Amino acid sequence: MGNTYRQCLILQMLPREPLCTDTASLERRLREKGIEVHRRTIQRDLEELSRVFPIACNDNEKPYGWFWSINAEAIHLPQMNPITAFSFRMIEAFLHSVMPPAALKTLEPHFSEASNILDAVRAESFRSWPDKVKILSRTQPLKPPHIDAAILNTVYEGLMDGKRIQASYRKRGEEASTDYTINPLGIVLLDSVIYLVCTMRDYQRMEDVRQLALHRFLSATLLEKPGLVPEGFSMQGYIDSGAFTYLQGNQPMALEFLMEKSVATHLFETPLSEDQRITPHDELRVKVEATVLDTAQIRWWLLGFGEFVQVMKPEKLREAFGSRVKKMHSMYA
Repeated sequence: MGNTYRQCLILQMLPREPLCTDTASLERRLREKGIEVHRRTIQRDLEELSRVFPIACNDNEKPYGWFWSINAEAIHLPQMNPITAFSFRMIEAFLHSVMPPAALKTLEPHFSEASNILDAVRAESFRSWPDKVKILSRTQPLKPPHIDAAILNTVYEGLMDGKRIQASYRKRGEEASTDYTINPLGIVLLDSVIYLVCTMRDYQRMEDVRQLALHRFLSATLLEKPGLVPEGFSMQGYIDSGAFTYLQGNQPMALEFLMEKSVATHLFETPLSEDQRITPHDELRVKVEATVLDTAQIRWWLLGFGEFVQVMKPEKLREAFGSRVKKMHSMYA
């Protein structure tokens, strides 16, 4: 294969500052693609490419690391078309609502290129589309907590490479931090918070899986030791088990409640469960029946409707709501 193809691959393999990669790593990755080349040749390629492209070398410590400048424009071959540019603008709008700024840093050159392409498009229809499409949330928006960019990069790298992480973590409400060896399993974005799903040390049972909020990490170092994955673990299975909904019981519950017709309209279009049933109850209300997980989330959802909802079953949930209503009444009486 020619020098041009090899150099194009090298450009693709270089990370953006502050990350970097050395010639030994590039040699290994090129070999994985079937290209046998000495690292001295790679070094000459890098020096030649640095005269044309905004790439640089960190020679402050060995092994020397090469990287794209943090302000380098993204290069697409072929060039990004207007439809793709519009898609990037929509992704940018959506991600900004659910992720802290540090997580978006690596995509900023692509967002910038997308904006430039849309600005250059003559058709008014393309230029105005980003102003015509908006994403909203019905929940109360909260400002995302700060996450250290270096910690975020380390966690993502450990997750992608399947390696362990040594981290200092401060639990909520505690002053002191604790050091953990972490086996990363996945990332979950929940509202404005990013959670790392993981196990600790050498634990690898399903019941050992934990959730750590990334903004509570004080430091993170990537280790060379491979991470451990519990047998049979899958992210979707873990989420479906109710891990992020604060389970209140081990079994699904047969939920039954009365709701004012005007409020229940959305449940006809977006049901609570596959077996949901809605039947008339009286002039103003309908009866809703559905089998759902017994979670804190379903309780918060029901309480959010206030006087427009009356829980009928299960009896234990009805009693819990009655007790809470009495406490609230005493607060406002």
